[in-house]
Amino acid sequence: MSKETGYPHIDKPWMKFYDEEKVKKIVRPNMNITSYIRNENKGRENFTARTYYGKKTTYGQMFEKQDEASRVFSELGVKKEDRIMYLVPNIPESGDLWLGAAQIGAVSDFADPRPDSMDLKANAKKVLELIKEEKANYIVAIDQAYLGILKPIEHEIKELGIDKIVTVSAKDSMNLSGTIDYLKDVVCYNAIRNDKLKDTDIKKLKWYQAVLNKVQSMQKMQELYDAAVKTSPLEVLLYRDLVKDCKNSSFKEINQKELTQYIGHTSGTSGSKPKPIPVTNEQAISAVEQIKAGDIFFPPGTTVLHVLPFFAPFGAYNNFLSDCATGCNHIEVPEFEITEFAYLIKKYRPNAILATPAWLSKLPDCKYLKGVDLSCITKIIYGGDSMTPEDEERLNQWLKENGAKVSVEKGHGMSEFCGVGSYAQKDYNKLGSIGIPMPGTIYTIVDPEVEKAMVPLQFKEGKKTLAGELVVSSEAVTTGIVDDKIIVPHYGLDGLDCIRTRDLVEMDRDGIFYHIDRKDRAFTRYDGYKVIPAKIEAAIEENDKVKYAGVVPYFSEHHNGYMPKCHIVLHDNDVSEEEKIEIINEIVFQQIVGNPEMSSRQIPTKFGFRTEMPLSKNSKLDFRALEQEELTGDEINVDIHETNLTVDSIQVYKNEKGKVKKK
Repeated sequence: MSKETGYPHIDKPWMKFYDEEKVKKIVRPNMNITSYIRNENKGRENFTARTYYGKKTTYGQMFEKQDEASRVFSELGVKKEDRIMYLVPNIPESGDLWLGAAQIGAVSDFADPRPDSMDLKANAKKVLELIKEEKANYIVAIDQAYLGILKPIEHEIKELGIDKIVTVSAKDSMNLSGTIDYLKDVVCYNAIRNDKLKDTDIKKLKWYQAVLNKVQSMQKMQELYDAAVKTSPLEVLLYRDLVKDCKNSSFKEINQKELTQYIGHTSGTSGSKPKPIPVTNEQAISAVEQIKAGDIFFPPGTTVLHVLPFFAPFGAYNNFLSDCATGCNHIEVPEFEITEFAYLIKKYRPNAILATPAWLSKLPDCKYLKGVDLSCITKIIYGGDSMTPEDEERLNQWLKENGAKVSVEKGHGMSEFCGVGSYAQKDYNKLGSIGIPMPGTIYTIVDPEVEKAMVPLQFKEGKKTLAGELVVSSEAVTTGIVDDKIIVPHYGLDGLDCIRTRDLVEMDRDGIFYHIDRKDRAFTRYDGYKVIPAKIEAAIEENDKVKYAGVVPYFSEHHNGYMPKCHIVLHDNDVSEEEKIEIINEIVFQQIVGNPEMSSRQIPTKFGFRTEMPLSKNSKLDFRALEQEELTGDEINVDIHETNLTVDSIQVYKNEKGKVKKK
């Protein structure tokens, strides 16, 4: 047995938790991900692959749908390495189009379909910049995204050489009973949003008006869509019609492991503007194979709630592709709010749930799930942010009391390596930990103070833990290069190809890791979206009335997770409460919503005014002191009503003597 060196990347102490034979079987075949999924499901063609509002699709039928997509794209002229930009939610067509494109060597570039605000021009401008920067050749969009985001920039899109837009609808894969099921959800969502779902009997709800409103809304949108298509300078094509037109067409399959088949986007890990993350067939297959070798996968037939989006690699690979590889049944959910998560669990009774900590930590307090038997749950996982040990214990106790014989599992990951990089289960599922590296992944720790070189840290004799910046090496790590532009820098360390994460972590002697903080003060919102304080501060300080801005996280009871709060010092502090509200309106709608480099999900939801900032001993702004300050009730509030699909409204107000001022 070789002597330990004290360096994690050499000793790999975590490997003792893995089955050596399974790790040896990790394969990297020279094929596209679509072929890989089919090979893994031989003999399971009659297994249910997905459920969408009650309509079930088998794996055999899903493979046929993917072939339909390959035929459609081929007829449209899509060639090897062409880029197709998608603005789509979690509907059946999303996965079919992705795997159909991969089959012919094309790249699926998934962008966030959610508009940032009610400012249509600002939303459209941001998407136009994305189309330009990522050099999309084709566009596929859900009908709402076409109307709200693409319609205002159609002439600019045409100037880029794109003359066709393919549209899909959330109702395309619904049958009659599915449509009824969808309208039933509308009733329940409406009751939940208005705090009227007090009991578990939905038959008692006054559903007529909610259904009528939704039907009228759908009819209105169809009228707007039809009118928009007639006046469009582009050829707007319905995907369902293209499928019929191309049923006798053919396509050429391309199997090359080094081809990029997917571009996802970070949630702002190094800036307010999400950056593209390219993934090859080989990297994607490596990510799935590591999940299998680590015994993290779900058995065939497992029903999995699919709520994490395709544009985030965590959703694409950990909540879709890896489960497809093991014969799972995905329950597709295109739109919901955090308050409706419990309703989805009760309705579908899934075996496996992947979610954010904020979604899960609300469940023990949910009256709607009180007394509900949860023995159906065989795996429950959180990612995207951390959960306190106290909340984790509380959730585990609640699961046990409701019949689930599992404890919550979790991991650490980044878009840069297909989502998950470490995982906590079994004997290495310690409270507050992020687990151990995946079996084909190496985590090590370097000196965070040295930026231009990789200086690995070493366990010294008698030392029980090691702390510093996390660096990662894995065959699932992105090349980080798009159009010869380096998006994710790579570094060498003792023959390993690594990336720096900017995460500060601690590791024990067993190789179990714990997340401490972010070097760039970044933190995660309740929904998994990364907030970058420095970028927000710079944008806010562009307002000529603002002298200093300091952004820190605060715990939002409403969202059951963290949201950004901004402390502001003005050049002129002699302003009235009404003037403060107007200043915040300017900041929100001019400096952030109207800024193509910013996202409305970076808007602070609390603004506090002060005459000076606290300083540290070395005369720098003391962000820790700001973070520790409690809310006073004098803050100006910004309410952002958003679902996983859209931002409906933004309101700026201050409660004062029962009065509310809104914009």
